[in-house]
Amino acid sequence: MKRRSLFVAVAICISFLRVTVSNAQPSATNGLGLSLQAIDPVIKAGSSPRFSLTVTNVSDHVCRVLDFERRADLRDTYCNLVVLRDGKPVDVLRAISDPGPFSDSDYLLILPGHAKTFMLARFPDQFEALSPGVYEAYVDFWHYPYESHSSAYKSPRARFTVKK
Repeated sequence: MKRRSLFVAVAICISFLRVTVSNAQPSATNGLGLSLQAIDPVIKAGSSPRFSLTVTNVSDHVCRVLDFERRADLRDTYCNLVVLRDGKPVDVLRAISDPGPFSDSDYLLILPGHAKTFMLARFPDQFEALSPGVYEAYVDFWHYPYESHSSAYKSPRARFTVKK
């Protein structure tokens, strides 16, 4: 009798686990393609570069990502622009930018084969202090903050030039 009770208890736990997994949020892993483009490939010294980041769902399932258009305060942390000169990150001042709390309403769903483009024009980094020269930039796109930051995607690099 004890053995049968134990078996029933284990079976209930397993079925509960299956229900929990099947009710999980849409997957937010390994199904996204990123594309980064400089809006202005040549900018004047003293101005900040601007980019468009396109996030494409290349999977066969719905992907859930933070809506950086709606919540710009989350963009600085979860969609961080890194600017490089000669392959090394530039050292410019960066304002403190703490993301506020977020909820399910701060996400958007991207259907398989669909894309969402975000305009990146304001940054906590003082990129207007860049000296004349050729630069590359990429985005660390941390699409699902409940996972480790090491799960962030790096976008391909976009090239831009700062002129006097």
